[in-house]
Amino acid sequence: LLENVTLIHKPVSLQPRGLINKGNWCYINATLQALVACPPMYHLMKFIPLYSKVQRPCTSTPMIDSFVRLMNEFTNMPVPPKPRQALGDKIVRDIRPGAAFEPTYIYRLLTVIKSSLSEKGRQEDAEEYLGFILNGLHEEMLNLKKLLSPNDEKLTISNGPKSHSVNEEEQEEPGEGSEDEWEQVGPRNKTSVTRQADFVQTPITGIFGGHIRSVVYQQSSKESATLQPFFTLQLDIQSDKIRTVQDALESLVARESVQGYTTKTKQEVEISRRVTLEKLPPVLVLHLKRFVYEKTGGCQKLVKNIDYPVDLEISKELLSPGVKNKNFKCHRTYRLFAVVYHHGSSATGGHYTTDVFQIGLNGWLRIDDQMVKVINQYQVVKPTADRTAYLLYYRRVDLL
Repeated sequence: LLENVTLIHKPVSLQPRGLINKGNWCYINATLQALVACPPMYHLMKFIPLYSKVQRPCTSTPMIDSFVRLMNEFTNMPVPPKPRQALGDKIVRDIRPGAAFEPTYIYRLLTVIKSSLSEKGRQEDAEEYLGFILNGLHEEMLNLKKLLSPNDEKLTISNGPKSHSVNEEEQEEPGEGSEDEWEQVGPRNKTSVTRQADFVQTPITGIFGGHIRSVVYQQSSKESATLQPFFTLQLDIQSDKIRTVQDALESLVARESVQGYTTKTKQEVEISRRVTLEKLPPVLVLHLKRFVYEKTGGCQKLVKNIDYPVDLEISKELLSPGVKNKNFKCHRTYRLFAVVYHHGSSATGGHYTTDVFQIGLNGWLRIDDQMVKVINQYQVVKPTADRTAYLLYYRRVDLL
C-alpha cells in the first residue's frame, strides 16, 4: 500500500470534534487537531485500511494503526452552499461539532513506544511531541519498506530528522572523509564537498520532510556542506531584532562566524557557517523556539510577540544556490492552516490550544481540548498577552 500511495493535498471538510482531556494531555490534543486539519495527513491515513483488534491482535505498526483510527473518528461534513444572511447582513456561520471523545489509544503510544514524554502529568512540549509522532510514523514505514526489500542496505540507516536544532550539530573536522561525499561545483566554479546520507523517502517525509544545507567556510580550504533533513523548521527568536517570522527566517540563513575553531595542528582558524533551505516540504511547520535554556540549567519562556502572516512567501534569498532558480514562486508560497499556542508565562507549566482552518466553514475554529468555537481570521494572527503562537503549520498554495 505504502509503495503506491499518492499524496492528496485537496482539503476536506470534516465535522470538528473536541478531545476530552482527563490527564495533562493538552499538548497531545493540540497537536492531533493540527494533524487532522492537515489534508495530506488525513488522506494518507484514510488510504490505509482500519483494522480492529480482533483482526490484528498483534501489530508492528502501533503508531500507524492509531493514527488511522484517529482519522476515522471524523466524518465528512458537506460544504454549505452560501452562508445564511442574518441581521444587518452579518454572516452567521454556525457549526455543530460532533461529540467530543478521548483518544486514549493515542496517549497509550507514549508507553508502547519508548519515549521521554511518557510520564503522565508532566508538562510536555507540543513540538517534541510532533517530532515523536512524525519520526515514529516514518520509522514504522521504513521498517515496512525493509520487509519489501530486505537486502537493501540503504534502508538500514534511520534518517528521520533529529529533533535537535541545526546549530547544536557537532562541527565536523574539516577534511574528514565520508563515503557519501561528493564535490559540487558551486557559484564562481568553487568546489565544495557535500555530505549527505541517503534520505529514504516515506509518505511522511513526502508531506513534512525538508532539507537544510549547512555550509562551513574556512580560509584557503574547500567549503564543506552538509544536508540535514527536518520535519519542523526551528526558528530562533531570541534576538531583540526579531519581531516577525520573516525576521526569524532571515536570521536563520545569516552567515555566522564560529569562534575558537582549531585545526588538527592546533592553529586557530577563522570559520563561518551559513544555513540555507535546500528543499521545502509541501507542509512547512515553523517552530518558534520560545523555551530557552539558561546557563543555570533552568528553562525560561520567551513571551514576546512574533508577527506571522496567513500567506507566507519564502523569499529566494533563503534558498540554497543550487535550487534558487529552479523553484518557481508558487513552490515557495504557503498558507497558514493551523496554529498551536502555548498559554502562560512559564516554561514548565501552561496549556496548549489550536486554531485550525476549516474548509467547510471557509473560516477558522478555536479548539481548546473539548471546546470548539468559530473565530475570525484576525483573531488567529492577533497577539494576546496570555497566548503565544508556538507552532505554525503552513501548506503550499499550489497544492491546495
